[in-house]
Amino acid sequence: MLFGLVGSEKVRNHKNKFGMISRRNFVKQTGAGLLAMGATPTLYGFAVQEQQLDVQPYLQNPAADGMTVMWRTADPSYSWIEYGTDAGSLSIARTVENGIVAANITRHKVRITGLAPDTKYYYRVCSQKVTKYQAYSKELGPVERSSLYSFTTLGATPRDFTCLIFTDLHDNLNLFDKLMAKVHAHGITFDFSIFNGDIFNDPASESQILTLISHYNQGVDAANKPAVYLRGNHEIRGPYAMQWPSFFDWPDGQNYFAFTCGDTRFVFLDNGEDKGDGHAEYSGLVDFDSFRNRQTEWLRDEVAGPAFTGAHRKILVHHIPIYSWNNSFDPGFIPCYSLWHPIFMTTPFDIDITGHLHAFRFHPVNAVYNPFPLVVGGGPTDSNGRVMVLTKRGDVLTLKALDVSGNIDVFPIYPENVTLTGVTVTGGDLEPAFDPQQTSYRILVPTLICTLSLTGEPSSITSVVSGSVTEKPCTVGETLSLTVTADDGTAKTYMFTVVQGTTSADLPETAPHNIKVYPNPTEGNSILYAELDRHYEEVTIRILNETGNIMQTVRTQGKLLTLPLTLHSGIYIVSFSAYQKQIAARKIIIQ
Repeated sequence: MLFGLVGSEKVRNHKNKFGMISRRNFVKQTGAGLLAMGATPTLYGFAVQEQQLDVQPYLQNPAADGMTVMWRTADPSYSWIEYGTDAGSLSIARTVENGIVAANITRHKVRITGLAPDTKYYYRVCSQKVTKYQAYSKELGPVERSSLYSFTTLGATPRDFTCLIFTDLHDNLNLFDKLMAKVHAHGITFDFSIFNGDIFNDPASESQILTLISHYNQGVDAANKPAVYLRGNHEIRGPYAMQWPSFFDWPDGQNYFAFTCGDTRFVFLDNGEDKGDGHAEYSGLVDFDSFRNRQTEWLRDEVAGPAFTGAHRKILVHHIPIYSWNNSFDPGFIPCYSLWHPIFMTTPFDIDITGHLHAFRFHPVNAVYNPFPLVVGGGPTDSNGRVMVLTKRGDVLTLKALDVSGNIDVFPIYPENVTLTGVTVTGGDLEPAFDPQQTSYRILVPTLICTLSLTGEPSSITSVVSGSVTEKPCTVGETLSLTVTADDGTAKTYMFTVVQGTTSADLPETAPHNIKVYPNPTEGNSILYAELDRHYEEVTIRILNETGNIMQTVRTQGKLLTLPLTLHSGIYIVSFSAYQKQIAARKIIIQ
């Protein structure tokens, strides 16, 4: 319900950027024009009329510098947002598309931009019913305003949070209400909510979607707390599936995206359908192969980008699990497994949150060949329904599963004793300096082939560190990992990628550029010659294949060296070490 505002307001000027205008300019542009058309004054002294909203305001697409507000009016209207950090001093944002101000519509979406990170804002939605909208004549009714709501923008400042996660409700509003009742009964407060697919069961009409959105949004207070809606395979089906995405807002308009909440990065993916594109029930009207390929390229860029690598916690959310599921609908087809599994194996996500299987499961690391803890959400009945509660408090990450009876299962992903207090590296330099909060690092080495030692010190004597290496031959691009496992089985993994760069070991005599290796290319059963920069009393020559395995080792001395080869055709690396230090590495081709 929208209500009129009594009294006057102090409103800041705001530049006309991103469709925003100041109250002063707004009066000039709309007030005089509407009076000329015989309309009620739009800001002050008007007679208020109540207007029933079909869908109350709900927050979408949260960011550090923006927030989207969506709602639906009962009648075609012109609408805008009044917002600000001070409820008594509000600016205005409205939607302008290709030069046309959005009006004479019932579904409204306004993106508020230019906001400050980690800041609380107040807002209200405002509308004027369109009583006439013709080519050369338009008339609007009186202004109607909602009560004030609020939201807090995201930001990079470390922040604790709690979010609710639902999956596979399949239109079961009674189940949703029971789960929310238990959330309130346990006194759980939350900052935002995630609806992880199959929340809408085969969308058939606009009225069905509006009914469900209104109910879900009211339950999770989406007018004040962002609600993130993801697509499952059932949102893809139904006669209104193509229109379903228009009720939501995502970054760049894609339903695979990411955002940062404090020091936590959330990555949301879309598996598409649960059967191959050629399945008969799709009638040739889907192309998820191309969709998944584009999404995979985006995922590669995301996990390599600074927002992801710089985050302390990394949360993965998608509907269909690629681990733990044997697809009985299309045997052997696991959507995205072949595309995403290679990326996941070297990406330090802290937890993977999924659904689809209608049975709650928690799988620790490697329980079902999963490289990080895997959660499979509940289903659409009282017996298998669950709401998941993901909480971050400092360094501690915990997932809880709450059922309709009020029972809670607790899964500590990272308790306080699952961290390293220090890391020791020999043979290279760690970058950046070690921080127990950070899980991704680089080890800088001077040449393509190196010998590394890597050990970690756990924060608790009851924790175990696995993955330590001693004098291990490594190649540039290789990734090492240290995993801390607590006595309760929870684990945390630190990743170390070997890269070539300037290090403290880069003295002129240790990395000479005038070492010659010939002939190159050469034959597999021939003599390889090497001319070093000077005479060495102790030289170790190692030949490694492209995967880093040592194929031959020779220990010798001198400046001009010979090495009999016994190799198959391929590309190899010849590494030269003297006095237990690597001095050079060269690539050779065996024909």
